[in-house]
Parts: sequence; C-alpha cells; structure tokens
Amino acid sequence: MLLIEELRFSWGEELHFTYDLSVARGEILAVQGPSGVGKTTLLELIAGFQAPTAGSLGWDGDDLCPLPPWQRPVTTVFQTDNLFAHLSCFDNVVIGLGPEEKVTPARLVKIHEFFVQLGLEGLQHRMPSQISGGQQQRVALVRALIRARPILLLDESFSALDWEMRKECFDTLKDVVTSHDMAAVLVSHDTRDAAYLGCRELRLAAG
Repeated sequence: MLLIEELRFSWGEELHFTYDLSVARGEILAVQGPSGVGKTTLLELIAGFQAPTAGSLGWDGDDLCPLPPWQRPVTTVFQTDNLFAHLSCFDNVVIGLGPEEKVTPARLVKIHEFFVQLGLEGLQHRMPSQISGGQQQRVALVRALIRARPILLLDESFSALDWEMRKECFDTLKDVVTSHDMAAVLVSHDTRDAAYLGCRELRLAAG
C-alpha cells in the first residue's frame, strides 16, 4: 500500500500543501481539483522530484523519503515530452526497462500486445516525429506498463486523446494495475475518467 500521512510541502511563502491519502495494491486513485491546488506537486513528491518538509511517504511499510527518484518503485507518465526523439517507438519502450533488465521473448510478446491494445499496431519502428501527439502518449503508456513498477503515476496523461481512445487506454490500465497489484494515481481534470474507471476520487482543495 502507498501510505501518505501529513506530507507537507511549500512553494515559497504563499503556497503550502498537506496530503493525507492511501492507495492499495490493485487500485487506481483519481486526483482532481482546480489548477494550482497541488495535484502535480503530489506526484512529484511521490516520485522524489520534490522533497517534503514534513510527514511520511511509505510503500508497503518502507520509507520512500530518503530514496532518490531512480531508486523508488515508481513510474511516471507525464502529459508531454515523454519520448526520446532519436529513438523509434519500440526503442523508447525498451529503454524504459533499464540496463539491468533483459528484453526477453515474453516481454517482446507483451510489448506487441500493448501496442495492439492501444491502437498502435504497426508503429513500433516509427520515430516519434512520424506519429501524432496522442499516439506518442500511448507509446509512453506502453513503456510505463511494461516496466511494471508497483507505483504508477499518471499526470494528465490522457488529455490529448479523444474519449473513445481514452476508454481503450483505461481498459488496458485497469487490467495491468489489477494483474500486477500496482497502485496507480491518476491526475485528471475530466470527471468522466474516474466514473469510467469506477475508482475512488480524491479532490484537493485550497486552504
């Protein structure tokens, strides 16, 4: 379980955030709220891109706060700038595994399955500049899912997709999160997302 208690962070003297939440294995939590209320900051704290001033952040009883981003069991899919322009879509997915993990035949099959499920069949060897922005986001999602890290953070990752394609991504996301006992945190402005996923919602408020 991802457990966050009294986790505090400040941007200067004016913006102060406090977070209390938990996300179980196999669960997706949708985080919503107006701009500037701290949704992306929450993901940055979990990923280790920002350091809290107080509170606790743990995964299955282990304290994540002392760990740098690359040592945390976390994968993040941002809204934009997810792919390396000089690598093919396939190589962009494979590079996410890291040098210590092998591209096994089973992984190759799974990568192909994800490309098919997300409407990307036949695009594996194209460059990012040769596909649309929505397709680039789906390639980034494939890379995140194939890593199978236990904590998955999604920062407006589907906003560029039309609703029908977004639902297909959500179907794949739900299957992977459930089958791999992952905890996923989805930042979204669209209330339809949480309704379609059938997941809990956390609404952040200022003040």
